[in-house]
Amino acid sequence: MASLCTIGLWVLLPLSFALVNGIFLSNLNATCFRCICEASTGCSSSTTCRQSYCGPFSISRAYWMDAGRMVLPADEPTRWGAFEDCANDYDCATGIVTQYMEKYGTDCNGDGLVDCVDYTMLHVNGGPRCHGALSGTFASRFYQCLRQRKLRFVGN
Repeated sequence: MASLCTIGLWVLLPLSFALVNGIFLSNLNATCFRCICEASTGCSSSTTCRQSYCGPFSISRAYWMDAGRMVLPADEPTRWGAFEDCANDYDCATGIVTQYMEKYGTDCNGDGLVDCVDYTMLHVNGGPRCHGALSGTFASRFYQCLRQRKLRFVGN
């Protein structure tokens, strides 16, 4: 029986956690990434760099550096354009965001949970200033995306 529970746990873990350097980040999952992306840029695959923010998550160079300077496979962080190439690639950009969350993950809104809302507050406000509320068009898009995705899961 214990082995069945262990197997079940390993099957469920990838559904609700991201693994970074051996650390599980609760609630940082595909839905959370997608809603941060939707709110940031509409998750457009044609998103490039605009006013020093790049890619589908609208990542700045400072954010990238703070997150550990992740790059595409076989690339070097010191290469000119490495930041832009990674930030403009959805999978690589997801890695940047994950590393940033692993570094700063905390309960930004004080509700006793570290969840997608906290990760989004970190993404928008920055690690040291994450306690600022989500607002404006970004917040509207983010919460609308979460509501739509939760309804899909409930309907299945």
